[in-house]
Amino acid sequence: MKKKNLFYQFFGVHILILIAAISFATYYTWFAMREAFNRQWLQELDIQTRVAATVLLDADGALDETAVSRFFAQAGDAFEHRFTLVRPDGKVLGDTEANAASMDSHADRPEIQEALKNGTSVQRRYSTSLGKSMLYLAHRVPAEGPAAAVVRVAVPEFALMREIAASGRTLLVLVTLVIAAAVGMGYVASLRIIGPVSALQSGLRRIGDGELTFRLAVPAVPHLAELAKSINQTADRIAKQIHDLAEERNLRTLILANMARGVIAADVTHTVKDINAAARNMTGFHAPLTPATRIGEVIRHPDLLRLIDDCERAQEPIERETTIGPDGEMTVTARVTPLNDTHGQSMGTLIIINDVTHLRKLETVRQDFVANVSHELRTPITSIKGFAETLLDGAKDDPATAERFLTIITRQANQLEAIIHDLLDLSRLEQNSAQGIEKAPAPLAAILRNAAGLCQDRANARGIRLNVTCDPALTPPLHAGLIEQALVNLIDNAIKYGATPERPQVDITATATSGAAEIRVRDHGNGIDKPHLDRLFERFYRVDKGRSREMGGTGLGLAIVKHITLVHGGTVTVESDPARGTTFTLHLPFALAME
Repeated sequence: MKKKNLFYQFFGVHILILIAAISFATYYTWFAMREAFNRQWLQELDIQTRVAATVLLDADGALDETAVSRFFAQAGDAFEHRFTLVRPDGKVLGDTEANAASMDSHADRPEIQEALKNGTSVQRRYSTSLGKSMLYLAHRVPAEGPAAAVVRVAVPEFALMREIAASGRTLLVLVTLVIAAAVGMGYVASLRIIGPVSALQSGLRRIGDGELTFRLAVPAVPHLAELAKSINQTADRIAKQIHDLAEERNLRTLILANMARGVIAADVTHTVKDINAAARNMTGFHAPLTPATRIGEVIRHPDLLRLIDDCERAQEPIERETTIGPDGEMTVTARVTPLNDTHGQSMGTLIIINDVTHLRKLETVRQDFVANVSHELRTPITSIKGFAETLLDGAKDDPATAERFLTIITRQANQLEAIIHDLLDLSRLEQNSAQGIEKAPAPLAAILRNAAGLCQDRANARGIRLNVTCDPALTPPLHAGLIEQALVNLIDNAIKYGATPERPQVDITATATSGAAEIRVRDHGNGIDKPHLDRLFERFYRVDKGRSREMGGTGLGLAIVKHITLVHGGTVTVESDPARGTTFTLHLPFALAME
């Protein structure tokens, strides 16, 4: 249908004009040919009548009756046409096809009357005597002077029309052939042009529908070939631009998706245009983004909404820190920036949310750490300074007092040394956690016995029994010195705080599980209250501060245990029950340890 429409649009009018022109030319030719036939017939009839008039008249211009009789006697066989000789009074003197004596008067015949009057007459009329239409041509004889008679020749009109019709049929056949040839050649020419044009149209539709890999065939028609090449080049450029845009969009999507900061873009009507995964997690909005999603559905925190309003009023970036979440558990810094196009017209707002909760917690930890270190160092330093000043003020002169003060100074110096030593250990472990440590397969049973042996004197002093249980074949890859240090800290804590006279026992066991080694240090004391369990591994955290300092603890032992486990790629857990005591468990994965 489209091809046919295209044919009519491009060639229909031209074919119609061609047919109209040929039809007009044919009609004109036929009309001219008919007139020519008429003139030819009239000329022929005129010659025949003039010849007949010459034959019928004598030298004086009067009718020669002998010639008349001989003429009409012989004319019927010699001529194809009907000749009639009529006197001026209408009497028929002779006729080639009828008996003149029996014929009516022809005085009323129009051609006779006109010939007598004008000399010549041509008439087309219906002959009542013959019962058909006839063409009459009459001449007065003689042409000048008194009329002697009128010579008339008659031809049936159908004879004339028969020749004209034959010529017309020939002309019609020729015209039909010409029109058919013109239409055929026009159709062939149309196919040569319309075919490629239709192909171009179909190809453009496919390219417009997104099939950018499709390329048009180059037709043989030069102008269309150039057009097809131009379209293919344009399609190549469009495909490249779309590919570049898609790559850019994918890159932007990947960047937004992997950003730790939340990004929300909204237009001037507060309709959300884009939001990344981080922003969804921070705001708690996980519904699909639709064209009707408003910023109030995504951000339900008044402080952030006020920040957006302030930015729109000021038309400049605004940044503030606030808390979000149901209970304000997340601390964020939000920066709201106006989005303007190249002409400076506002397109909307960009909200960037940065979760600084961990940073604020780290700052709190750092502040607490500095405060704790300051406090832990101040206590022994204050004691050392106070007793040293007392000795300088004269107490050194009393040997008993001086010895007691020096003993206290030594004990506080040892405590200070232990704190510094543990801080250095923690710093070294933090560096190792980033750089990795050297590990090698080691017999875990020997490590457990060595750690228990280092704590045996303190255990004996308190009447505590150390039980070691481990399969000698258990040799996971680890750093033997660090694991021994962690076990010494756990066993020492169990001896100091866990064992009781009623249950004077500490169990040290090691077992192999699926892909890991588990080392447990269990006491049978009174346990630890649940509120303290989550903070046991914090630096300088003590369940009973007074008792810990009295027993010489630095508050860093469990923090060191935690970091030793972390550098091995493992974890440390604690379970406590007032009726069964406390158990610390080191989980050391084989896979991570062997990397």
